[in-house]
Amino acid sequence: MRPRGFTVLELLLALLVLVIVMTLAFNTSIQGLQLNQSNEAVSSAQNKARRVLEVLSQDLRTAAFAIVTHTPFNSNATSISFAQVAGGAGYAVSAVAGNSLAIVSNSPTIATEIPVGSRLVVIDGNGNAVLTRTTGLPTLSGINTYTIPTTCSNLPVTATSQTLASVVSLLGYSYDATNRKLVYQALGDATTTDVAYDVSNFRIDYVYQRRNGSSVSEERNPSGYLVSGRAQPYFTSSGSEYTLRRLQFTLGVQLPLRGRNVERTYTGQVDMINNLYYQAKVVSICNP
Repeated sequence: MRPRGFTVLELLLALLVLVIVMTLAFNTSIQGLQLNQSNEAVSSAQNKARRVLEVLSQDLRTAAFAIVTHTPFNSNATSISFAQVAGGAGYAVSAVAGNSLAIVSNSPTIATEIPVGSRLVVIDGNGNAVLTRTTGLPTLSGINTYTIPTTCSNLPVTATSQTLASVVSLLGYSYDATNRKLVYQALGDATTTDVAYDVSNFRIDYVYQRRNGSSVSEERNPSGYLVSGRAQPYFTSSGSEYTLRRLQFTLGVQLPLRGRNVERTYTGQVDMINNLYYQAKVVSICNP
């Protein structure tokens, strides 16, 4: 007896089952690839945001005396500038007169430590601070005492037992909403440097310690913290003292997922802890 072969109908049914199985397998593979692509995009966005916030946070942790400045950018909801210690622990100031200050140092390389044009932050024990620039080399004026002229015609600080001068760099970050990017600039740079692209949102919140008598609390962006669009490190209002204690950042990035842009938001914060003996209440900027 001859073996019975497949009928045309059986072949068609088998082919249909094969097509269905292959289609399901193909769709599953495509979905897996799309999911993997989405996960990689999210991971890339997370890593980019994390790196940006880490760099920004690390720079701010080296801010001299937790001083927030307004050069090269105004410090507000979308920009932040600060004085970063350039090196050393600073120099004790023994006298202040007009545009000059006298520092105490036994370093044999003082001229190379504070060359002409160095940017200084000078802060006294009363909470007065000034950002200025030197116009000459330190000149020996006594035993281990050097006089330094500055660009400030009348330095708004006094020589207390705690007055200190430090060499600093002035730098800042700012959000360019038009081009959706975060930029960096150090004072003296000809142009800004791009830090991150595809930034859909960047916001800075300023958290203050509010002290009224024995009552202490924290407030975010309290009324009066901006003066002419500039955040203040310290101010008073309605009998309360407000001291900047923390900066909180919100960074939003957009990434393409399956033909559309999806936004992811990341946050970070930096404590602006003042030195035990110094609290900048009034910060003056004098031709830095």
